Amino acid sequence: MIRAARLIEHAWALAATVGSAAGAWSERRALLLVLEDDGGHVGLGEAAPLPGFAADALAAARASLAALLGCGLPDAPSNDVAKTLGELSGALASPSARSALEGALLDVWARRRGLPAYALLTDVTPGARAPLSAWLPDGTGDALAAARAHLAHGGTGVKVKLDAARGLGAGLATLEALRRELGPGVALRADANRSATLATLVPFLDRLRALGLEWLEEPTAEPITADLGVPLALDESLQAPGTKPDLTARPFVAGLVLKPTALGGIARCLELAAHARAHGRAAVASHTLEGPVGFMTAVTLAFALGSERAHGLTAHRALRTARPPGLAGEADVLEAWAEPGLGLDLATALAGTEIVREERA
Repeated sequence: MIRAARLIEHAWALAATVGSAAGAWSERRALLLVLEDDGGHVGLGEAAPLPGFAADALAAARASLAALLGCGLPDAPSNDVAKTLGELSGALASPSARSALEGALLDVWARRRGLPAYALLTDVTPGARAPLSAWLPDGTGDALAAARAHLAHGGTGVKVKLDAARGLGAGLATLEALRRELGPGVALRADANRSATLATLVPFLDRLRALGLEWLEEPTAEPITADLGVPLALDESLQAPGTKPDLTARPFVAGLVLKPTALGGIARCLELAAHARAHGRAAVASHTLEGPVGFMTAVTLAFALGSERAHGLTAHRALRTARPPGLAGEADVLEAWAEPGLGLDLATALAGTEIVREERA
């Protein structure tokens, strides 16, 4: 029998501040859900809502997960693993708590069968690879250097953050330099984190169109209902629970960026991905600066989604010193791991953190 055994709140400092139009983060705090079975198998799941980005909070996640402690959970999923995950996590109010429970269940179920977690969702085999798009640092010089390194190590695309509060011009200049230096074959993405308005965006549309972007993520908080001549991607606006974007009425939306922590788990992400593909749109996985367990949950999603488009899952500062098993050596690609479950033990999951509190069943 599987039961929820422990809930560990932990915190850690980032080596340097990470920022975007959604906020700036110099530290992270998360909850680690630990599931155990009678055979000694352990499953780990992480709830790490990102302040300023997620419509969720750590206190809400803690309340949801603490209520599970001591509760029994199924020893195995039904034939439809995603459906089982969604049914088991659906009663939790916190999206990041749902993601933590689903990740922990996949981890322990896969360990009981001696399989990597992704093998419960897809027929991918160890060693298979999937492409990555790198989030570049601010500043044209630093962005160019990081882009060249990413591409030299197998990366296929890059993303620049735009911040209308600081002015869109600087980010656009970086994108233009990248296009000049890297050529037309490199996929460029931009992400404004809803910082612009249509009024502030319109003066820059000609320059955005000339870039040949793969897409521009969430440029405005207000819904865009007319084609601006730039492909768009949805991210933050997907957080409304139980809804699906109207892609028929918005043919200019090219893809969905899916983050399990923000959207309420892998099952919800797969539901949105199926919706996107039914309308001929792309779906990629990304992160919200989680630690290694949350990151590996997102990597599991990436392999379930496939390798048609580059995922936003390059190594980031919140991963601390660990390089999770889903990243291929020093290459900037995802690689399907052979270790059971998410490939992480409890010590690795908590390395470099301060334990804030622990609750046990």
